Amino acid sequence: MALSQAERQVILLSAGIAARRQDMREHAGGLMADVDWSRLAETLRLRRLLPALGPRILELAEGQASDGFVAAVEQALEAGRRQGASLQLISLRVMVMLADVGIRSTPLKGSLLGEAIYGDPGRRLSSDIDLLVAPEQLHAAVEVVRGLGYGAPTDHVDPSGLPQLHFLLVHERQKLPPVELHWRVHCYERSFARERLLPPAEDPPGDWRPAPADELVALLLFYARDGFIDLRLATDLSAWWDVYGAELQPGALDELLRAYPALARVVRVAAKVAEKVVGLPTTQVFGDMRTLGVRDRIAMRLANPNPHTSQSQLYADIGLIDGLLAPPGGFGAFVRRRVLLPREVLDELDRRAPKRRARSYLGRGAGMLGRYLLTMTRLALDPTKRCAEAGRFRPW
Repeated sequence: MALSQAERQVILLSAGIAARRQDMREHAGGLMADVDWSRLAETLRLRRLLPALGPRILELAEGQASDGFVAAVEQALEAGRRQGASLQLISLRVMVMLADVGIRSTPLKGSLLGEAIYGDPGRRLSSDIDLLVAPEQLHAAVEVVRGLGYGAPTDHVDPSGLPQLHFLLVHERQKLPPVELHWRVHCYERSFARERLLPPAEDPPGDWRPAPADELVALLLFYARDGFIDLRLATDLSAWWDVYGAELQPGALDELLRAYPALARVVRVAAKVAEKVVGLPTTQVFGDMRTLGVRDRIAMRLANPNPHTSQSQLYADIGLIDGLLAPPGGFGAFVRRRVLLPREVLDELDRRAPKRRARSYLGRGAGMLGRYLLTMTRLALDPTKRCAEAGRFRPW
């Protein structure tokens, strides 16, 4: 849905941290007369941003929003609260079941995060349940969840028996939401999530929260893993900062990244993208914000907070960012993950999209490399496109 310049700027402003929204309040007020409120509401609904950004836009509008937009926001919040309450109850039930057999777990994203950072479980829309467990307990956790009527996961596993990130379990009678059981939060790490994001065994399910630095790194990893696309995860970062930023000790992320050097590049780039998109203050996040390299700057230019391209190209951009930000020694894993996919993965893609059957093993990889080349050529021909188009990074 085509948006006016004013509407794009209002959306970007509303996604920012509280300090940026306050600084730009007067400018935002001047944009409101040029907003088509019904179009704005529908765009936010389609992007699953209406309950997260709608209340912020109403605050910025200071009474200028249409009655229809106000009603749409209220309806979205009410629906989100019902859905969030249901997901919270099911999440806690699963976590208690896991704890009863000695499996530690913690929720990732979802309505529990929404309640913590937005103060309202209806603000962060979710349709599934994401739980983190230790890798050595992953298969046991699958069996526990299957006791609720879920089917066996079909995800491809590596020689150690682990999926790339998680096992997806779908309820056989479609009565309960899908459950994703994660053993890590990004392909660049194998120990950060286990060591930093799981609660002590003695803590009751749902009562524990990671340290602020650990949780912020997890959110930045989610943002990078999804290719810096759209504003849902960026808005999570701004909401998190508004609530927990003051608790972050100076230099805490520098210390953490020294312990997990494979995450240093991706976390720093994600923070810089979040600084441009929502105003995350990297000078407070890092004591040592090193100069970004060429690969880092290209990845930043691929950030797309206002997506209006095909799903296949978005997927290719996500893959390209993955390759650009891969840690030292991670190129081979990137190729296997994004270019030369295992035959079982291609077969699963065929099953999910029979009208767009995957090409041969090598043909599919060549096609993906072609999309990467197309993106790099486009950036080379127009060096300012990604950063300046539609005022993406500078809503003012």
